[in-house]
Amino acid sequence: MKVAKTENTENKVNFYVNAIYFLVMICLVAMRVCSYFGLFSFLGEYDSYYLSIFTQIGIILLLPTLLLKFITKSKTKDVVKFCCYKKVSYKVVLVSVLLGAVVFFLNVYVSNFFNSIISLFGYKHASSGGTADASWLGLVLSLICTAVLPAICEETLHRGMLLNGNSMLGVKKSILISGVLFGLLHLNIEQFFYATIIGLFLGYLCWGCSSIWPCIIVHFMNNALSVLLSFASAKGWAVGKIFDSIAVFVTGNKIIGVLFFILLLCLLVYLAIEMVRFLLRETFRYNFEGKQKELTSLALREAYFQSVENLKNSNVGAGNSAVETQIIDEREFLEFVNANLEMIIKKSASQFEKEKDFKIDTRSEIFLCGSFILGIIITILTFIWGLM
Repeated sequence: MKVAKTENTENKVNFYVNAIYFLVMICLVAMRVCSYFGLFSFLGEYDSYYLSIFTQIGIILLLPTLLLKFITKSKTKDVVKFCCYKKVSYKVVLVSVLLGAVVFFLNVYVSNFFNSIISLFGYKHASSGGTADASWLGLVLSLICTAVLPAICEETLHRGMLLNGNSMLGVKKSILISGVLFGLLHLNIEQFFYATIIGLFLGYLCWGCSSIWPCIIVHFMNNALSVLLSFASAKGWAVGKIFDSIAVFVTGNKIIGVLFFILLLCLLVYLAIEMVRFLLRETFRYNFEGKQKELTSLALREAYFQSVENLKNSNVGAGNSAVETQIIDEREFLEFVNANLEMIIKKSASQFEKEKDFKIDTRSEIFLCGSFILGIIITILTFIWGLM
């Protein structure tokens, strides 16, 4: 059975994806519990890096994708396609990098806002520890474990498998499921709020662009900038001092600081909206051109075989006139392409309408609810622990 969604496999794929995700959640909770009791202390100085690599590659990436591959008896390329790994233009890559920087600064707003709210309840924030290792080796390891691996592994799981596996429930529901579970997967009250908002945003971005690559790039940039700024601050570089100076100025001048934050927030939101619009337009154009090339090739093959058939049926004594009549008419060719495009659009629209009426299987719903409940319990426990 292929991973590609068909009418006969939708229920099974939906069940497999949600069941596999629940297993991933259980494994991550087990890892968190073992780490809490110090069972991985034998790994030594770089235990956090070892655990991060194992968690990201082993549990979040390989475990779900390989299970989906073997359970559905699919080829690797089918699983990759199912996870929305579609080509994008270089413009999309460049704008996604810039969008990732904007998302990082917006994320600072969101995280500070929600962290201040939970602080009102007496929650004590854990020390970051991001600047503990200021060596270049520490920087490389931090970029790999905090930016590269999470961007690839977490996006493959959430904006790839989970989003596509629940897409038959409708666009809004599938984005909501993947976004909230992305926040809960962090198993931390401090990360839950901003991770959920970013997850919802990336879900919309993946759906609009029909590719996971913009999400991976934005995710990478958001995490990488955090690591780089922490490293710059630990090294005492000018970049870190600039941000510290801005923070001191804003906190010391409340009226000017509030105006500064509001203006900067409006600017960042405006830039993010414009960049997303560009990405949606650019990916649509890129995909449309690709579809046009495919249909053009199809039309040319159709015209070629038709000309060969006409030549077979023509009289031998007709000379070259039979060949001369096989010139492709431009108007008919364009009508052929347009007819196929309309068929594709109508098929997509009918598929979308069908997905709206899809009812999730009871078994799949149990595993999906189990993932939510498990993530909520652990997240609440971290909040309670922060109150003590």
